[in-house]
Amino acid sequence: MKLNVELVLLLLLFFGLSLCEMVNISNKDDLDLERHVSAMNKPSIKTFMTKEGEIIDCVDINKQLAFDHPLLKNHKVQTEPNLHVTRLRKTSPNAKLVRSGLREPCPIGTVPIRRVTKEDLVSARSLQKIPSVAAMRHCTLSSNQHVVSLTDNMVENVKYGGGGRLTVYNLTIGAGGVQPSGGMRRGGDGAGGLGLGGSGDLQSFPIAYDHFSAHNMWIESGPPDHISMIAAGWMVSPHLFGDTLSRLFTYWTGDGYRNGCYNVLCPGFVQVSREVTPGFPLQPTSTYGGDQYELAIDIEQDRSTGNWWLVVLRASIKVGYWPKELFLHLRDGSLHTAWGGIGLAGSDGICPPMGSGHMPDGNFKHAAIFRRLHWVRSDGKSLPPSDNTTEWVDRSNVYGLVNHHYVKKYRSGYTISFGGPGGYCRG
Repeated sequence: MKLNVELVLLLLLFFGLSLCEMVNISNKDDLDLERHVSAMNKPSIKTFMTKEGEIIDCVDINKQLAFDHPLLKNHKVQTEPNLHVTRLRKTSPNAKLVRSGLREPCPIGTVPIRRVTKEDLVSARSLQKIPSVAAMRHCTLSSNQHVVSLTDNMVENVKYGGGGRLTVYNLTIGAGGVQPSGGMRRGGDGAGGLGLGGSGDLQSFPIAYDHFSAHNMWIESGPPDHISMIAAGWMVSPHLFGDTLSRLFTYWTGDGYRNGCYNVLCPGFVQVSREVTPGFPLQPTSTYGGDQYELAIDIEQDRSTGNWWLVVLRASIKVGYWPKELFLHLRDGSLHTAWGGIGLAGSDGICPPMGSGHMPDGNFKHAAIFRRLHWVRSDGKSLPPSDNTTEWVDRSNVYGLVNHHYVKKYRSGYTISFGGPGGYCRG
């Protein structure tokens, strides 16, 4: 099949694919995607349809996609970690926790996995990765990556985890785009992906802006070209999820983006919770000047197994873990932790809103806040960021960050506020 040169350039520009990735979007490619999807979607014991129209399969915990990773062939599931995050589960009278998860847990011995579609794979492959703290330190962020963050740089303190409490908002992020014909389409099976036609015909291939707004913490170690990193928080990404809901998200790479992925779109992350999985919507959300809802999130390394655990909402929800075998530089703690937000600009040069969509102004009910920031020492003690921190504020002037340091009011602890309205940010 011949591709129009102008159309190829559009695909490269808007969809972020390399020439090697592009090659031919043909029937053969479509069949390859079908085979890949079939291998990823494991047999289910029970299936749910969420109110958002997504299909959730309850998969045998020992037969989930994670174990297709060659390094995890003989891995035994760890169901109960030895962590210390339960010590920090104090809530603020000024905020409530968001809710997430299935109305009814999956059966015992199974875990919820969002069913993968071809659209999901195409979207995830083309979406730009979460930038690392190392990229900020070395000023190597891509031109469309706009970050505000607070990083703890005291490398003498080996960090075995970290976390905080992050307010969640509902953001309006455009999913507009340009394509050869027709409109942008959602996945036909209710998974909410952006459409790649089942025929493999180029005419149904979407060209969509890949804006996203992410609010997360980072755990990472290693040089920029071999970085090992875990990021988790909440994100709005029409490109990845097919909607503008605020969703729990994760991203990992073990070796400088040579491996890893968002959520559970590749082997690696071991799902353990029967009710919450990465990608689930977070509700209700905060309102400017009104009720505040926050996501409690912790990432901690089990000191006996070396596995990195994700714990959200409340101490009982241990979502799952990244086995230590996945990482080149996170086998025994990390050197850096960071907290903040990322705005990925589209090809139109427009940055999406971040946080509440408002700049920080000192009022904790106006901008998004990340409070009770902490890192975990080898003995399990949680400590606030050290005196050796770096505040990275994007130069586009569409986002801001204020470091409030320790705030006693509302048991906030070490707190930052951040975000902004977005807008034109190219250059």
